[in-house]
Amino acid sequence: MYIRCILLALFLTSFFTASFSLSSDEFSFSNLEGDEKLDAMYNKALEVVVSNPYVADSIGHEMLEMVDDKQFGYKGLAYFVCGEAHYYKEQYDLALERYQDAEKFLKFTDDTARLAATYSNIGLINLYKADYKTSLMYYEKSYDLEMQLNDSVGMAQTLQNMGLIVGKWDKFELQSSYYKKALALYKKLGEHRSIADMALNLGVTYVAQDELKEGFKYYQEALEFYQQLNDSNRIASVYNNMACYYTRVQKFDDAEKYFNNSIDIFSRINKKSGLISAYTGLGDLFAEKGNYQAAIEMYKKCEEVNKEVGLLGTQGENLYSLYETYKGMGDTENALRVFEQYHQIVDSIYSMEQFDKILELENKYILQRSQGQVTELRAKNRLYTIVFLSIAFFVIFGGVVVYFYSRDKGMKEKQRLLSLEQKVLRTQMNPHFIFNSLSAIQCYVLENKTMDAVDFLADFASLMRMVLHYSQEEFISLEQEREILDFYIDLQNKRFGDKVKYQIVIDEKLEKSKVKIPPMLAQPFIENSFEHGELCKREDGHILVRFEKKGKNLSYQIEDNGIGILSTRKGSNSPTTKKHKSLALKITKERLKLINKNHLANRVDLLVEDRSKYGTNGTRVEFTIPLRELK
Repeated sequence: MYIRCILLALFLTSFFTASFSLSSDEFSFSNLEGDEKLDAMYNKALEVVVSNPYVADSIGHEMLEMVDDKQFGYKGLAYFVCGEAHYYKEQYDLALERYQDAEKFLKFTDDTARLAATYSNIGLINLYKADYKTSLMYYEKSYDLEMQLNDSVGMAQTLQNMGLIVGKWDKFELQSSYYKKALALYKKLGEHRSIADMALNLGVTYVAQDELKEGFKYYQEALEFYQQLNDSNRIASVYNNMACYYTRVQKFDDAEKYFNNSIDIFSRINKKSGLISAYTGLGDLFAEKGNYQAAIEMYKKCEEVNKEVGLLGTQGENLYSLYETYKGMGDTENALRVFEQYHQIVDSIYSMEQFDKILELENKYILQRSQGQVTELRAKNRLYTIVFLSIAFFVIFGGVVVYFYSRDKGMKEKQRLLSLEQKVLRTQMNPHFIFNSLSAIQCYVLENKTMDAVDFLADFASLMRMVLHYSQEEFISLEQEREILDFYIDLQNKRFGDKVKYQIVIDEKLEKSKVKIPPMLAQPFIENSFEHGELCKREDGHILVRFEKKGKNLSYQIEDNGIGILSTRKGSNSPTTKKHKSLALKITKERLKLINKNHLANRVDLLVEDRSKYGTNGTRVEFTIPLRELK
């Protein structure tokens, strides 16, 4: 059963409110007029919004009735108040609409601080709704304004939330850097509550990287702070994360106790988003223990609460858990129904277009910090040019020639690289394989092998996602390479009736999670083994993938006992076979040439040979890769 821990990190906004009780006579503004009255209403609304968001909403609507569209500042503040009220009522769609209304008016004012807070809150709501591209874009806008204002609190909170976003894509190094910058700012400010929040988020980061003990230490540190502060909401959040930790380490009784403690607190304070995470985690725990009926009950509770909140990412995770549970129960009809719903949601969140946009925004965020320095340097160069005009003329002329030559060469190199990447991607997951996989699914359906079709489709979808994700990376871990090889070989084998035996052997001297290699080097050769090595015609068809440590190098070997490349070249008259084999080898060599060019001191070598020279059948492929470790 698939275990999915709900790691509940903290989302922070860029404004502060005070919580206290109020009597009805405190809301009288009859003795005030004009701007003075509007200012008083705005300040009062922010004071009461946490303890009584309905009263704040009423004040916000009264402000909207008092101002006209030309009063940009007060119009924006009124919408901001309404957005705050909807946020604390956990009506996130309405909150987002009001914040966007506030943005339209505040952009025409000098209220930079409130505009920064509005950008941050729009980013927060989109983060809840799993629209990570939009969320990151608005946090970037907020951070720029906060830097102008030298607002250390706002900068720290924005950095923390940006860390949460990049964590969604397993970019843990970047996430840690955001968190550490935020933590440094909090320590300078002496913000003990925020320091505790960072301890919880750092715990989540370590657990996500399977550094469980280190993560649990941060959870305990955060819990101690929150208990001193008597913060029920945060205490429940820590309980929820600790329960997920206990689930991961198979301490189910402790996990159930902490989940129930979390649910009790979230129910008492009516925190719906917290209840969603706790119900989902408890459902996963029951599913892991084999208590499927109790798991389904928890998932349905989660879905019921989520209807009021609308957290799209959580809904997708919940549906996948339901699919796994129905599958474990043998309920084919419900498993297939839920699986289709799950993929509709996941495709809307994790499209490659959105992933590319997120990377684009991330790079923009990192690079734009240096653009001011580049502009300043160019200005100085112009000044020197004026002073030393005669000398600079030749320098500039030569520089222009070199610049255009380099740019033209660089553009051609980028075009070649893009073309190569496209070829590699097509080789890794070519239309022929996709067509054959879909045909296999169709056959299962026609033969009424519904569960086989569901399983094949699930594995196929997972493989496609891994290929699209890993193809963006220059290096992946040995553990990730093994995972995608398992999926790929298993799928290929299912198409041929599981006739081919395969092994993936990893030297015990290698740390799977730390050693890194270029992704999916072996895939074209494994495909050749299935498609052209005639393994399926043999009773003892076999593929061996081996990773060995040899001195300072990693030996990555692929062996099959098919007809061998020499027999294929001599005996096959199929132009398709010859073209495919040569194309796979050619593209792999091009790819290695590019890798070696970028890493001159760490060359990757390739050896392809027929095993007939060793007195047996088949083909042997060996990559020699300098050992690299993830930091």
